[in-house]
Amino acid sequence: MRIKTYVTKSMREALLQIKEELGDDAVVISKEERTKVLGGKEYHVVAGVDENAAPAAKPSAFSPLKVSGPADAGTYARPRQPVASIVDSDELEGQELPFPAPPAVRPYIPPRQSPPGQQQAEDGRTGAKTSQTGAFPSTVRGLNEISEIKADVNELKDLVKTILESAAAQATAAKNTPAPPPVTAPQNTVISYDSGWDAFVKRLIDAEVKPDIAKRLVSNIRGGSQLTDVELEKKLEYALSDQFPVSGPLKVKKNEPLVVAFVGPTGSGKTTTLAKLAAHCRFNKSRKISIIAADTYRIAAIEQIRTFADIVGVDLQVVFSPEDIPEAMAACEDSEVVFVDTAGRSQRNEEHMEELKQMIKVLRPDETHLVLSATTKDSDLIDMANKYRGVRVNRLLFTKLDETTKLGSIFNAVSELGIPVSYFTAGQSVPDDIELAQAGKFVKRLMEGRAM
Repeated sequence: MRIKTYVTKSMREALLQIKEELGDDAVVISKEERTKVLGGKEYHVVAGVDENAAPAAKPSAFSPLKVSGPADAGTYARPRQPVASIVDSDELEGQELPFPAPPAVRPYIPPRQSPPGQQQAEDGRTGAKTSQTGAFPSTVRGLNEISEIKADVNELKDLVKTILESAAAQATAAKNTPAPPPVTAPQNTVISYDSGWDAFVKRLIDAEVKPDIAKRLVSNIRGGSQLTDVELEKKLEYALSDQFPVSGPLKVKKNEPLVVAFVGPTGSGKTTTLAKLAAHCRFNKSRKISIIAADTYRIAAIEQIRTFADIVGVDLQVVFSPEDIPEAMAACEDSEVVFVDTAGRSQRNEEHMEELKQMIKVLRPDETHLVLSATTKDSDLIDMANKYRGVRVNRLLFTKLDETTKLGSIFNAVSELGIPVSYFTAGQSVPDDIELAQAGKFVKRLMEGRAM
């Protein structure tokens, strides 16, 4: 089995390449539409072909219908002689055709009724009992059935009369009742002040938005004239977007390098995120970049970032204390962007937080991104952000969106903190699996109940 992955701008282009390289017998195993960091789409298509399989025979222009099953079972399995051969054959003249003979049909003859005396005598011989009037037993039964039918008909008449009288009374009452307002199409349904609000509040709470925040947002857009459901949802999306600030992309300066520092708790994904943005600036933007590694606590952290720097082809400076920063910055003065990787710090460890403050104080970054995991509950996110304010955090960056299905905790934290969001990441691929934070796109995912 030969398997190959194709990355193209359109699905049509991918199919043409698959057909050209793998042949007509190739099959598409999987396909995925991805959004690039700077906009636009690309398709990742995995196709394969079994090189050991014999080529399939091409079907003929016409294949007669065949009925499966044993030859001696079922109506369709019986052999039939072609009609043309039967009609045109001279040998069958005077012989019985190989079709079943038509059934014999006998004319209907009504039974003959005997006179009353003779019928009574016959009934006497057979032991049958008749009425004293000498009437036929069948006639007596017929009269009884007719009487029952008449009684049923009279009962139905009374029932229909009652129904008609009730309908007439309802029609008279309806004339004195004002007509209800006309019902419009579902997509233009007008929502009153109370009928649609609970549903929107429930959608936000299901997305793990705090109930008080959801009720406050919905309450803020209530009032004024009545809105259609589409207008109401749009207004709610605008209100949610106003509560979710974003920072936009990195802004390169003219005469000096842009210094971008990444801080956050251990395991939040700072180094991987730095690698994604550095590779993006290096290959997609053709920027001259440098990396300063200050994570000397984690085992093999320096070797990891050094390997990445060698692959990407960028300069790397390693610092062990705040005193090393001026020399490292001087070595990066020709760069357009300088990315700084710091060691993970728990917001509850005061000693480690003080070391980080001193590092950031000497470094004086233009942007300090607090890297947080999207799987963290909102109360912890708020606590971390408040504790990291001392290191001049001015951006929030959320990772691991592929590990959660709800975005409510992120919205709760951002709306309460008021710190803009820079990027989202979902996965370990470098430089992929990262996108610029956009309020409208985030709110749409929040309302739809999906993270990516």
